Amino acid sequence: MITLREAQEDDLQKLQYLDDEVFIDNQKYDNDLDMDWAKSERGRQYFSDLLKDPNSYCLLAQDNGKPIGYLVCLPKNVNYRKNKCVEIGNMGISPKYRSQGIGSMLIKKTLEWAKSEGYQKMYVSSYFDNQKAIMFYKKNGFLEIDLGLEQDL
Repeated sequence: MITLREAQEDDLQKLQYLDDEVFIDNQKYDNDLDMDWAKSERGRQYFSDLLKDPNSYCLLAQDNGKPIGYLVCLPKNVNYRKNKCVEIGNMGISPKYRSQGIGSMLIKKTLEWAKSEGYQKMYVSSYFDNQKAIMFYKKNGFLEIDLGLEQDL
């Protein structure tokens, strides 16, 4: 049975493991990823700080207690826009559980939280070539708003 709950500080290693799965999947879109980051001390510190931050929201999806997905949401400060915005900073589902509606469950619950916190907009970014992720977000009500560009120096 799939359940969602807010992540706690003792879920730190679970989040690092799930984030590592995202890195493994995303390396085909970004050859600049530090593939050791998620399980590193920096990754541990990132998630530790997130779990202690009263402004962040972190959900954990579980299948009979086994961690299978997560979503991290943080305030996004966009000074030139009128509405209060929150950003999905991290999200991932274990490969075996993808395309089963779990990501949509995480999005739906996060949208409920964001509305209850007074946010009017939710933002997410995706790698340009990750068409599966882009279609997932569009299916869940997100619209294209910008395009990030990068140049090697």
